[in-house]
Amino acid sequence: MLDRRTFFRGTTLGVGGLYLGSFLRQLEAAPQSGSRPARVLFFVQGNGVYPGDTQPKGIDRPKNPSDLEDRPLAGHAFSTSMQPLEPWADRVTMIHGLSGRIARGSHNMGFAALGCWPMGKKAYGETVDAALARHLGGIYPHVGLGVSNKASSLTYNLTSTARGKALPTLLNPVVAHRQYFAAGADGSARKSFDVDTNLLDFMADDVKRMRTRLDGSEREKLDRYLEAFEKMSDRQGKLAGMSQRIAAATPTVDAKLADIAETKTGPTGVFDRLEAQFDVAAGTMIAGLTNVVTVSGGAGPDRIGLSCMASEIGKGNGYIGAHGIGHGGSQAGLTASECHALIRRKCLEKLAKFVRTLEAVPEGDGSMLDNTLIVYMSDSAEGHHPRCDEWPFVLIGDLGGRLKLGDRYLRYPWYGNSGHRTIANLYLSILQAVGDTRDTFGIADTGLADLDQTGPLAELTV
Repeated sequence: MLDRRTFFRGTTLGVGGLYLGSFLRQLEAAPQSGSRPARVLFFVQGNGVYPGDTQPKGIDRPKNPSDLEDRPLAGHAFSTSMQPLEPWADRVTMIHGLSGRIARGSHNMGFAALGCWPMGKKAYGETVDAALARHLGGIYPHVGLGVSNKASSLTYNLTSTARGKALPTLLNPVVAHRQYFAAGADGSARKSFDVDTNLLDFMADDVKRMRTRLDGSEREKLDRYLEAFEKMSDRQGKLAGMSQRIAAATPTVDAKLADIAETKTGPTGVFDRLEAQFDVAAGTMIAGLTNVVTVSGGAGPDRIGLSCMASEIGKGNGYIGAHGIGHGGSQAGLTASECHALIRRKCLEKLAKFVRTLEAVPEGDGSMLDNTLIVYMSDSAEGHHPRCDEWPFVLIGDLGGRLKLGDRYLRYPWYGNSGHRTIANLYLSILQAVGDTRDTFGIADTGLADLDQTGPLAELTV
């Protein structure tokens, strides 16, 4: 890590295709005092995070642990699938043993994975990423990005602000790029942004004229439309004011990545799209557009992981279907375990590029990574058809010192044992770190009625 002054004297970044020259000059001129920013990225991968596949080498996995295990990761090599994260071992915390039975379902838990409620309820309440977005704010409080093998550009699969209020996940990186960086573009893209801005202003003025002719309930309904138009217009104005900063942080996304349809006869391009979505995620954070991003890797309702061609994970020819390997079937001459490990490794290579991008951008006395927490998990707990007895997590960073994380392996007592904790307790820990001090999250597990399910994980509390 270069010191701040040396960095700004001419270092250029090529990481992630981000051209940050003018933005870095803004950072250099900015004051370095004040409260530290906070950012969170959730990477939710479909088809389970298999505990044995993520287990550090040299650390045993008891079948029914009754004691808390808390030890350093130092000296323990990462598994094949986790190796892309090994350069940041001093920032990594692996957590095993948390349960999430309240969310149990088939293939995936959908919104329940981040919300801690019964899986069948697709928009039961507020998910943890949406709760964090409310506290951390931003031009876009929450950015949802993802990839899927299904031919669609938009889905509602993981994030919800309240009952019946799901937030979108953009599955097409070209569309996401246009959505978030148009204000920093030039040519036709900027003209389109300006047209949208003018249209919103016109519509707001039109509604104001119309409301003078109405009264009672009809006027109240119109006021809701007016509020929505004014909010969108205000956001467009803020984006226009940030155009130089947005332009500096805009990644390059190949237009060919707009094709998201699944194919069983040729390359799927799913990992290229995932890399592009992580570039978009980094760009939105670097530009200051958002502080909370959720990236979906084949996660959510009717999405059961990522399918790909064997050549995409460096193993010859043939097609690898997520559903087939989820049920233990061999694909393209590889065992199910080999497929899981290699697909996970490829996904984490893309996440590692995101980590490097943030690590290379100076902020305060360190880098953007210092003030960021990355949460890697699955919407399917520990398997394809999970019991949700154990929901593994891999955390990178410590949210600017707000959590006691880094160089740690934590394994909690098994389900039902004294000291057992749930994924809700982890989410409460993250929420507390940003100032949300609630005692419960989601719905309690009735199977753990004899245990305390409230509050954050004491082991993570600063």
